[in-house]
Amino acid sequence: MTPASSHAQRTHIVLLEKNLKFENKIVDLTNKSDEFKAKYGSVHPVPGASAKIPILEDVDGTTLIESWTIMHYLEYKYPETPLLPEGAAERAKIELFVQLQGASLFERSSAILKARTQAELAVAKAGFVDALKVLDAALRTLGSQDGGDYFAGGEYTLADIAASTRIYRPIVLVEDHFGMDVQKLINEHRLDRLKAWLKAIFERPTFKASIPSRAAMSEKMGKHVVPLDG
Repeated sequence: MTPASSHAQRTHIVLLEKNLKFENKIVDLTNKSDEFKAKYGSVHPVPGASAKIPILEDVDGTTLIESWTIMHYLEYKYPETPLLPEGAAERAKIELFVQLQGASLFERSSAILKARTQAELAVAKAGFVDALKVLDAALRTLGSQDGGDYFAGGEYTLADIAASTRIYRPIVLVEDHFGMDVQKLINEHRLDRLKAWLKAIFERPTFKASIPSRAAMSEKMGKHVVPLDG
């Protein structure tokens, strides 16, 4: 794993939630070891595919790549602390939510990062606000508030885990480097479902235990921020 990776973090959270013993190996993605590349290549079917994190090696020899696949594997093999509901419809809604949510917010933050003029930046920031609204609507439409503020109400699920790590990083980027106050925007647009959900997922102990320091993450992101033209 590498501390800054949202994909590595979400598999880390699942391991913590299920109270499984594991060894966490830090990977330098700027200088990938031959061992790491060989391990990845032993699973990926495309010869020479660029090695990515995370990679899971289970005690029985099972080796897997791709975080969403790993999360489901851990859920199926170690069901004692369930992170998926029993119903087919509820599980399908989790799958749909994960497909729709964090990528949009991440893409909108990328547009902010790529803006080269004040006009482009204004448009990109407006797009980020639109993504917050969509996320609030998705929580209301697909999720539940029965018993709590997680996606499935009182149940903490893979939906919360996958989304939390993907969403936290764009928020850090726009707040620390582009002067956006995400909480203020949420309040202004009355995105109450989103507000309660973010509070719940970011305060989850396993999220806090697995996230790098905000300062370190922000510093790394700052290396990709360039001044606007003119």
